Amino acid sequence: MLEQHIQNWYDQHAQEVMDFSKRLWELAETALLEYESCRLTAAFMEKYGFRVTTYNCIDSTKPANTVVAERGSGHPVIGIIGEYDALPGLGQEAVPYPSPKEGNGHGCGHSLMAPSCGSAAIALSEAMEAAGLPGTVKFFACPAEETVEGKMHMARDGIFNGLDCCMAWHPKNVDLQVRENIQNSLCNMKVEFFGKAAHAASVPFEGRSALDACELMNVGVNYLREHVDPTTRMHYTYLAAGEKPNIVPAYAALHYFLRTKDMKYGYEVLDRVKAVAEGAALMTGTTCKITVHVMVPGCIQISSFNDFFYEAMKKVPPLTYTEEELAFAKEMFKNVHGREPEPGETYLPTGIVKPTGKHVNAPVSTDAGCVTRLTPTSRLHGWGWVTGIPGHSWATVACSGHTIGLKAAVQAGMAVAQCGFDIAKDPSVIEEWRADLDRQLAKEGDIRPIYPERIH
Repeated sequence: MLEQHIQNWYDQHAQEVMDFSKRLWELAETALLEYESCRLTAAFMEKYGFRVTTYNCIDSTKPANTVVAERGSGHPVIGIIGEYDALPGLGQEAVPYPSPKEGNGHGCGHSLMAPSCGSAAIALSEAMEAAGLPGTVKFFACPAEETVEGKMHMARDGIFNGLDCCMAWHPKNVDLQVRENIQNSLCNMKVEFFGKAAHAASVPFEGRSALDACELMNVGVNYLREHVDPTTRMHYTYLAAGEKPNIVPAYAALHYFLRTKDMKYGYEVLDRVKAVAEGAALMTGTTCKITVHVMVPGCIQISSFNDFFYEAMKKVPPLTYTEEELAFAKEMFKNVHGREPEPGETYLPTGIVKPTGKHVNAPVSTDAGCVTRLTPTSRLHGWGWVTGIPGHSWATVACSGHTIGLKAAVQAGMAVAQCGFDIAKDPSVIEEWRADLDRQLAKEGDIRPIYPERIH
């Protein structure tokens, strides 16, 4: 059964958590620009007695985009992570069919995360104090997960130092479960080519096309795909490609993400991609500049922590929806999948799933990988979205702004708070988790993450 003080807190404040989530959904501020989201989150935590610090993790001349809030004292120091950045150009109404609107959208549901995990920190703190349990609860509202860098900025600044353990939740189109996969390491890099401008009609032979170099590099990387580990993902966009077609471009640039099974292999792939870029420059008579913005490690899993989290999840009351909410989900399922749900098929996840203890590679990446190497970490995902809908889509934006997502944020917050309370009751469990983490780090060796630089 859910700890009574946690239950009482959510009974009194569930609507406030949902209203807060909806406000962040409406703001839809993108990576590193979460200024108003930061302000609202800080105010929410201050209201419930947390000592709050805000700052801009990349540029101190700009408004704050990061929240660090703590309550209590002593050990255990329990960390809880939330996020609140949206995706550019993904504006969508909270309806079960495509209905684009101008602006950005929460296609990864981060508008639910800061309120859910922040509320978990509050409910946990109040339950610990009521039970006379020592310990510190620290909540982090982290910017820029979508660009896989916010927590790397924070780790560079030592924000996560001193934690005994850490937890989080992320919405997803499945039943609630511990995230057991080992998400890919990621290299976020820019490649710039410098050539020589010329009139593209009268004297093209006097020019050296930086755009040609970009295109040749991309061709080379696309051929490289056959010869890397199958878990590797390489994707890119153009940052610059020239201004007018009758001018040989003197400058062109690419933005690359390289995702690999681990950091060691990431450096191998990076070296090979650098060689392709240098070859493209050689072929076109240009020069190239390669800037690695950030090198994010993959995630470390602590199976015993995951099992512990599952036991806490089982104490949470069932997640239930109204007939209207079920009808919304059914219509969205049909619009996304092109068919009605089969008889007995779940189209709106509300269950929980036991951990398997198996940790396989996943092609997606997260900046939470750096946190998993600093302290034992376990993260939930699931609930809040219709079954099988694609991430980063109109459908996930719509669910995140609907009561389907808002209710999930409340319910998942209960699970995080309960796990924290169970840790506070018996903090000795952390010793086993820390020993497991230390063993894995020793086996892995030096992974050399690259942290992003501050602008100011």
